[in-house]
Amino acid sequence: MLHQCREQGTFLCSPNEVFQIVIDVERYPDFVPWCKAVYIKEKIDNQMVVDLLAAFHGIKGKYTSEVTFLSPSGTNEGWIKAVSSNGIFKHLYNEWQFIPIDENKTMVKFYIEFKFKSNSFSTLLNSVYKYTQSKIIAAFKDRAESLAKQKLS
Repeated sequence: MLHQCREQGTFLCSPNEVFQIVIDVERYPDFVPWCKAVYIKEKIDNQMVVDLLAAFHGIKGKYTSEVTFLSPSGTNEGWIKAVSSNGIFKHLYNEWQFIPIDENKTMVKFYIEFKFKSNSFSTLLNSVYKYTQSKIIAAFKDRAESLAKQKLS
């Protein structure tokens, strides 16, 4: 079964600040609920290869993503795209867009589609994936607000 989720939200910070939070994958275990470990295997220019360990209610799985990105600049939007077809996924595509609204406000669009390799894994997570995915934008928004408060202190 192919799962898809599309979300968007307004962040009260610059496009580059939001981009930096999303591209800082090694910090994901600090604030993304299902992410337990991240390791950057390779990073060259606007590309990186990342191993990620996910866990949800005792179910663990690992996968490798090839990530490409373009940071926002001025009024130009930025993006991050991740693709995986190994580990727990038969197919994974994830995209973030960072659209400037003004200097300190950004529209963030998030899209993910995935299919697990294992039907049993898919069945186990089918009932909770929408709940888990709905937490993604919230986790990143909370992270942005937390970092903004630290900056003001």
